[in-house]
Amino acid sequence: MATAVSSNMSTDNNSSTPEGGEVDTVYNELLNFLKATRADLRKAAADATLATLVSSSSSFSSSDDDGADEATSTAINNEAAQRLTTLNAIQPLCRIASTLSPDHGSISALAALSVLSSHDLVGNQSIEDFLDAKGVGRMLEIALSSPPTPVSTAASVSALASDNKEEPSKVAEEWKVWRQQVNYACALLANATRTERGAIDFIGLSFPDEAVPSNSSRKTDESKEEEKEADDDNVGASAYGKRETKPTATLLLSRFLNPSYIDTSSPAHDRAVASMSAKTGMDDLEEYDSDDDNNLDDESNNNELEPQKMDPMGEEYYDPYQHVAAVIMNIAQLDTGREFLLRLIHSSKKSSDNKKLDSIDEEKKDNNTQSTSHLQSLLPQLTSPNLHRRQGIAGTLKNCCFSRDSIWWLLNVVQMDKSLLLTLAGPEELSIDEKVGLDPDYWLLGPQKVREPDSLVRLYVTEALLLLLASGRRARETLRERRTYVIIKLADMVEENEEVSERMLECVQYLRRDEDGTEEGSSDKRAYEKYARGLLESNAAKNKGLKALPMSTSCDAGEEEDYDNID
Repeated sequence: MATAVSSNMSTDNNSSTPEGGEVDTVYNELLNFLKATRADLRKAAADATLATLVSSSSSFSSSDDDGADEATSTAINNEAAQRLTTLNAIQPLCRIASTLSPDHGSISALAALSVLSSHDLVGNQSIEDFLDAKGVGRMLEIALSSPPTPVSTAASVSALASDNKEEPSKVAEEWKVWRQQVNYACALLANATRTERGAIDFIGLSFPDEAVPSNSSRKTDESKEEEKEADDDNVGASAYGKRETKPTATLLLSRFLNPSYIDTSSPAHDRAVASMSAKTGMDDLEEYDSDDDNNLDDESNNNELEPQKMDPMGEEYYDPYQHVAAVIMNIAQLDTGREFLLRLIHSSKKSSDNKKLDSIDEEKKDNNTQSTSHLQSLLPQLTSPNLHRRQGIAGTLKNCCFSRDSIWWLLNVVQMDKSLLLTLAGPEELSIDEKVGLDPDYWLLGPQKVREPDSLVRLYVTEALLLLLASGRRARETLRERRTYVIIKLADMVEENEEVSERMLECVQYLRRDEDGTEEGSSDKRAYEKYARGLLESNAAKNKGLKALPMSTSCDAGEEEDYDNID
């Protein structure tokens, strides 16, 4: 079929080839059908729009090794995207997508929007039209919509669907459609937030709690009373019924971190878990390099993260909120987005029903609060079996390292370097000298430890470490004392991606060089000294209350200072 299309397109006087005026008429009629009042016409037009955009790729996949077929199929796809963008088909597609009904063509409209927003030629213009049509708000309504049944029943519904694959239940089909719609909506949000305007629109929106529908059971009287007491104590209550508004990012982040929405019975989920648990993590290195590493040169020159274009056509949607990781990565490029991720959240526990306590000690316990942040809740996603989650969160951590005022907090409170280095640590056996001062979590798993298989994740992680090292001398001394060099050295020895290896080399240059005003080899000496001090403090804590032996008079002060015989 593709060869026939190629021959027809190459013939100048072929009667089957539509002329320019006829093509314009066809696209204008298609646009009118997208704006029709009848739902069946809009659905047919949305299906036709999607078929027009992706038909060329299907023809290409069935063709033989012919360069002409490849060029023609690409030209057809580009022409359709350009004409639809010129006619501003984004706005009617957004309206169709907002119906949340597959019978009205919502899935086809969402798929067409994802193709246009991720297109190389018209993607930027499509995103501008998408933002003009209030597309961010429309997609948020889909992403935050209620599932067909309470989320607590998702696992049982998926299990029943996997057992009865021939005749799936109606509820299982509804869950499948809902996951597909949410997956497309989150992918469109990821594409829209690639631009500064889209990121600002997203981070600036806020919804009250009442705006988020819920299928959960009715609340008991006790829970209602607790909410009323919390509202009465809330000083910053807004006009939304004494309920403090929550930003959109917080609502979407809560869905992203909830594993109940993931279909763990899906074969795609099993394949993702198997790929992460494989012992040869570097064998599949080239699987993602071809598409993801094309723009790494521009990214390294600008020292900024190049956001990915999400085109979920044909991918598995067992994890409907997987593309939220890319949204978080994109908004973290803004100061407002980084402030949202790094902002401390204070939480406290109520000890009893009696709020008035006579004991001062009990009052102090009630005043104790636990502080955390959204960034800390995202760190476990670096080990997620889902590739989109790992890539987005790794990019988020890199963007947060641009906040130089938060470097001390990231290193000493969040301990971001440990999460980053765990992705680079592999199954290599370490010597005793290499284990000195190194966190045991890096090598306790032994041969079962799997290094991150995706090169783009390793690049983001290495660049995050590079930003930490470049932030100041105190940060470099901290990373040297934690033996960061050992992990990066072993990772660089097996690294096959040239771009990642260059970043690791820059990290090594920061780690191995001596700071101004210090003697040669002082970086290694400080690391060993801190390890020795830690052992002494640990032993002192264990032997607390025991009398120490008198100091020997045979050793002078110089020998006592050089306790580890390291120059």
